Amino acid sequence: MKPIIGITTFWEEKAKKSYDSVSHNYIKSVYSAGGIPVLIPLVEDEKVVNNYLKSVNGIILSGGEDVSPLIYGENPMEKVQLICEQRDIFEKELFLEALRLNIPVLGICRGLQVMNVALGGTLYQDINTQIENSLGHYQKDTPVNNLYHQVKIDNESILFDIFDEEKISVNSFHHQSIKKIGNNLKETAWSVDGVVEGIEHISKDFAVGVQWHPEDLATKYPDFLKLFKALVQACTQY
Repeated sequence: MKPIIGITTFWEEKAKKSYDSVSHNYIKSVYSAGGIPVLIPLVEDEKVVNNYLKSVNGIILSGGEDVSPLIYGENPMEKVQLICEQRDIFEKELFLEALRLNIPVLGICRGLQVMNVALGGTLYQDINTQIENSLGHYQKDTPVNNLYHQVKIDNESILFDIFDEEKISVNSFHHQSIKKIGNNLKETAWSVDGVVEGIEHISKDFAVGVQWHPEDLATKYPDFLKLFKALVQACTQY
């Protein structure tokens, strides 16, 4: 039986209605990797977390809004303009419970940041404002499936096992990044300016985060499908 992968969603306001949405590229990537994608709608009741986790074999924390700095004890800078308090709370609890149950988790962009702050880490609220000599990390007007900058991968990491490369090129759509690493996490990839691009939990079987968007690259660059295949493979153990 193919493993079921839950993908988190975000609230989107359209035509007088609210929608729970996510890029179809997440769905396509999971299915192409051999999993069954299901969407996890945002519910303002943390008690449903356990119900969701009983129904899936793995979790993808998807990209989206900025994580509220209030979660890690800071007030927001002017550059932080789009947050969703309900999503922050819900996904933090979802991740921590998945971690407790050793359910495989893949965090993508915002998802990596959620993993970090959930375990006591902090973020740079705006890379170009707060990191001296930082390079470009937000390819705003470039197609999502275009490569943008390189990252270096720790050769003793799950990411290295997946890609079998110490350096790869990725896309990039973020203006925040990890400042202080969370408890029981380790950095596993970096851009050339030192911005953290990959993390993993030091003791769980598969709790991996990347700062780029592999779901947008997987069709044009099939190597990025390996990340989703690794998640699916990890899920077959449960």
